[in-house]
Amino acid sequence: MSRVRAYYLPTDSTSAIDASHPASVETLDALGWKITPVDGSRDEIEEAGRKLAHEIGYPVTQEGCMVQFNLEPEKNAATITPEMFVLLMKVVESADSGICSTKDAITALTSGSPYMDVEDGTDQWIRIHFGPGMLVRVPAGAKFRVIFDEHNRATTGTAFFKETISNHGFITKEEIENHPIRRAYLNALG
Repeated sequence: MSRVRAYYLPTDSTSAIDASHPASVETLDALGWKITPVDGSRDEIEEAGRKLAHEIGYPVTQEGCMVQFNLEPEKNAATITPEMFVLLMKVVESADSGICSTKDAITALTSGSPYMDVEDGTDQWIRIHFGPGMLVRVPAGAKFRVIFDEHNRATTGTAFFKETISNHGFITKEEIENHPIRRAYLNALG
């Protein structure tokens, strides 16, 4: 089972990425990114995600609260729900600037070795590399970006929503900094 690897990205966009400036799991946890490794098959990983979601009050038996995803939305539009396709396309469109989720969510990564960048609340970005068997709690208001390259596109999993996927949304670059959900997130960081 692979473990989480995280490091700070250079502040100068012209500098080469250097993974020698690690970010600890405790740092990610303080930013609201709860990451838990799980051993097992695809079904066992999904079941662990379902159990975690249920423990924190997500109605996992309600239709639309548990949705399969594949990070190749263009190729897989017919195999994922229309709502998930819309959410994934918003993430794709915001790959350069970042995006914030309007509600907490949990993802159970069942295949692939994706990476994503999360902002630490001070305009510094941390790159996180995941592997299959990771449960990731995405906090509402936290800015993140996913680069849709060939490495990330090989990722599948299940997303769990506290409310149905149709009630889940994203805050985009035009409104992020002044949005109440983003401000609440930043205030909680201290």
